[in-house]
Formats: sequence, C-alpha cells, structure tokens
Amino acid sequence: MLRAFAAADAAPGGESIVHIVVVNRITLSVPVEEVVADIERELPAIFAGLEGFVGQTLVKTGPQELVVVGRWASPEAAAAGAAVIGPGAFNTWVAPRATGQDRLVGEVVSDIGWGS
Repeated sequence: MLRAFAAADAAPGGESIVHIVVVNRITLSVPVEEVVADIERELPAIFAGLEGFVGQTLVKTGPQELVVVGRWASPEAAAAGAAVIGPGAFNTWVAPRATGQDRLVGEVVSDIGWGS
C-alpha cells in the first residue's frame, strides 16, 4: 500500500529530519555505465564519512545522460557534502567526462512511497 510520509521524519533519536534533495542532470561524453562504475566503486566510502547523508539514486535517462538524486538530512549537510564531493569525487571521476550539468537543490515537501 502506498502512503504519504511527512516531509520531516523522525530520526532514531527522535529529532526531526528535513530532507534536502540535490538533483544533478549530467550530459556525458562517454556511456553512462563508465561513470556509474566509478561512482559505485569510489563514493560509498566517501558518503560513509559525511554526516547527514541519506542516500543517492543514479538514473540513466539516455545513453550519455545521468541524473543523480542525492538526499540529505539538512541544508547544512547538503552543503557540506557538496564541499567534499564537488572538488574531490566529482572533479576526479565525473567532470572530465561531462559535457554539461544542470543542478537543482530543494526541500522535500511531500514523499509518497511504500510502507505500512
């Protein structure tokens, strides 16, 4: 059954979490699979060290187009994550093979999904 979740969920400690979503639409000069392999190999260890990281989804929208949806616990966590990922991982594994990028950042105001 689908149900709507509140935009602010409770963390295990009971405090409220406001989810921030960062969406990057990236046009590549190589097949998406080449970049995804690097992201899946390198980024989990980086994400593990970033406070407030909630998750990331990679969506192939074309042979050379990738949409990256990052989820963060707060605007501050998203900004801190961008400060680490941008100059490091993005510039190393994505930017050299990117021909364009559109970036959007916003607060989740509704989230409908599977749950009890």
